[in-house]
Amino acid sequence: MKKLVTYRGKRIRLYTRNLTRNWGLVLSVPFFLGLVAYHYFVTYAFFKVNHDLKQWTIYVQPVLITLLFILLSIIFAWYVIKSSRLRDGFFMRRYKMQMLALYMFSINMVNKKVIKTEGGSKEKVSFTKAYYRHKKSIDTFTFQTGTQFHNQVIGIGKTLGEMYIADLVNIKWEMGFISYDFLTDSIGKRLNFDEVAINDGKISLMKGVEWDFEGLPHMIITGGTGGGKTYFIYSLIRVFAQIGRVRIADPKKSDLSAFEDFPAFKGLVFDEKDDIIKLFEDMVKLMDQRYLYMRNQPNYTIGKNYRFYGMKPEFIILDELAAYVTTLKDFKEQDLFWDAVRLLVLKARQAGMFLIFATQRPDTTTLPGSLRDNMLCKVSTGVLTDQGYDMTFPNSKNKTFINKEGIKGRGYIDVGTGVPIEFYSPFVPSNFDFIGYFKNMEKMPFTDVSDVKITPEAKEVLKEVYNSVEEGEEFFLESQKSKVLKEHEDKKEKNMEKLMSNAGISYKDTLKNN
Repeated sequence: MKKLVTYRGKRIRLYTRNLTRNWGLVLSVPFFLGLVAYHYFVTYAFFKVNHDLKQWTIYVQPVLITLLFILLSIIFAWYVIKSSRLRDGFFMRRYKMQMLALYMFSINMVNKKVIKTEGGSKEKVSFTKAYYRHKKSIDTFTFQTGTQFHNQVIGIGKTLGEMYIADLVNIKWEMGFISYDFLTDSIGKRLNFDEVAINDGKISLMKGVEWDFEGLPHMIITGGTGGGKTYFIYSLIRVFAQIGRVRIADPKKSDLSAFEDFPAFKGLVFDEKDDIIKLFEDMVKLMDQRYLYMRNQPNYTIGKNYRFYGMKPEFIILDELAAYVTTLKDFKEQDLFWDAVRLLVLKARQAGMFLIFATQRPDTTTLPGSLRDNMLCKVSTGVLTDQGYDMTFPNSKNKTFINKEGIKGRGYIDVGTGVPIEFYSPFVPSNFDFIGYFKNMEKMPFTDVSDVKITPEAKEVLKEVYNSVEEGEEFFLESQKSKVLKEHEDKKEKNMEKLMSNAGISYKDTLKNN
């Protein structure tokens, strides 16, 4: 039996354009009432007995108290609204309504009606019927069809997805209305620990989310204690070890240093300051050897990467970068470490060597900005401050990041395209036996290039190779970003076409009409 009344959500009206400001004023009402009470019981009572009103000093306290109440009301309203938005709460939903109202007004989706009055006539302006509803992790936007805005509302789904950075999961068509359902929480796309897979230079970190580590190399992971950062690193180690060799640096001698006791990682775990510096210096030497190995192959081709020559990749994971940097006391140690890191970040991709740095503090004192910008995949786990998000995703300062406390492994990821999206790191069952798993892991595959000697003649060859790498690297990375973005857009287009087709709407005709 059909419902007599269908609740479609909150109606979007003209005043919705200023919804956040209006709620700010509502939150200020207690302060206003307090101010009125103060002036009535204190200021008014004082002026009743003080008849010398020409003395300017008697006005100082009332004015200061008034300014203080106004300032406190602004701070209180800002804090309540901001914290609610960060928790994806009440005011985030009001903000989404405001965004829709501003968009509808900007494209003139308004009805105008002239009403006659005694003094002549006046124009009444209102939005075409539009509604917003939030239920669990789904945002539903409903629009009236069969009006002058019919073609606009049946093709608005893609725009809404871009506005709210959300996935369109369903289009519902009914007589007189069309509804778009968007998934606002990506937890349904979360993979299990053993589902993370690697193929053709790409690693699946979540359903529909891949990191092309060969094309957009190197990763930064940020997150505080208890945010799920370490478990995420375990997931990476597991999958990287299937196709190549993993080296681990753990200067705090915490969870990752235990890998030294596992047969597959013997001699590949480092926790002393000097050993970690030497590790990165050795990695630069290994990079030289790998490039020479590639250069000496009969099928050497400029621009081809390590896999073209049948080589296995090398991964270097450094946990607690901020803690390690603080142990580098003099300029000599700092220069040795950062010079090696800089060479690897800028040149190691083609040789199949990839860096993964994890830290609680991603600021420039921990990782220089030039290096951070070239470590293209950026991941946050757990709760970060606004400043933490700005430092992790420096090119996305206009994006609203939401903290959801109590969900380990939840954060954001930018796979190298400059567009951060909500992220859930692979789920690890509470009873999972990490020690047993990694202890029984088979020996990791690697390409032995120890016989490659770096002679004076070889150094000259390396100069030519690195000149070629430097010339083409920037262009390659930019083209990879464009390629990944296009693939992402193509997937969204196909999904949109499928959903609209299921709803009986021609996607191509909609594009033509709009």
